[in-house]
Amino acid sequence: MSNYTNNWQIGASGAIAGSAMNLQAASQNTISIGSLTSGTGIDFDWNHLSSGININVKKYEVYETSQDLLALSVCWSRYRKVKDEHNIRPVITRLLDSDLFRLVSEDDITQANAIRDYYSKKIMVWKLKNIKLTQFREDLNTFVHSDGKTFKENMMPLAYRLPEFYEYDIEFEKMSFEYNKEVKLQESPHVTEKKYLTFIKSLSVNTKRLKKTEYWFSDTHNNLVQMNIETYNPLNTLLEKVIKSGSIELAGRYGTRKRDGNEFLRVEKYKFV
Repeated sequence: MSNYTNNWQIGASGAIAGSAMNLQAASQNTISIGSLTSGTGIDFDWNHLSSGININVKKYEVYETSQDLLALSVCWSRYRKVKDEHNIRPVITRLLDSDLFRLVSEDDITQANAIRDYYSKKIMVWKLKNIKLTQFREDLNTFVHSDGKTFKENMMPLAYRLPEFYEYDIEFEKMSFEYNKEVKLQESPHVTEKKYLTFIKSLSVNTKRLKKTEYWFSDTHNNLVQMNIETYNPLNTLLEKVIKSGSIELAGRYGTRKRDGNEFLRVEKYKFV
């Protein structure tokens, strides 16, 4: 494919073959290497070597692309949001779809660079605060500090979700700026009570394991309050009509949570009063 360089080609099966390597002996399943000391030959059974399992060796599939993987992801994220009423757009099914490469715009590239810069700075802050990085954040650190054109296969799910994570994090930061950084007037970590709540906004969380809508409120003490509902709950539409009409009174179990230095209350086992 023209999107890949350095004489590497990716076939339909996703396997990578180096056209620069042409091992004639491999076709006979045996590689003969002459000994430098005795002059005798050493035969290696290629099938035996490739089928053996060695816990000390890990095999990775590495892709090389002409376009930044994150820019491709930003483009696809934008593309999914635009309704195609006449079914004239190409159907994109994967990040390395050939049609996606030609759809990437300069704005997509600019957005990808902004996402990289944002998470690079967040990672720097985490390290300065001696916050131990999870495996996900380690992978994030590796990816955002690369050019996105040479990457392991396991980076693709992270790249696919990163534009959505970025949108969420930016919206949360904007929202939390106006409210208490630390929860005020909370007597204990877990209190069952009722509060008068004013709706702020809803944020969508859409991962492989979790699909939910976060409803964010403020209470009378300027604390942030979060209530979670599964995305496909049929009562979501009714709830949005109720909460947007004014303050609501919600009884439930309120517990303190923390995210990126911001405390908030999460209500569980709730009921409307």
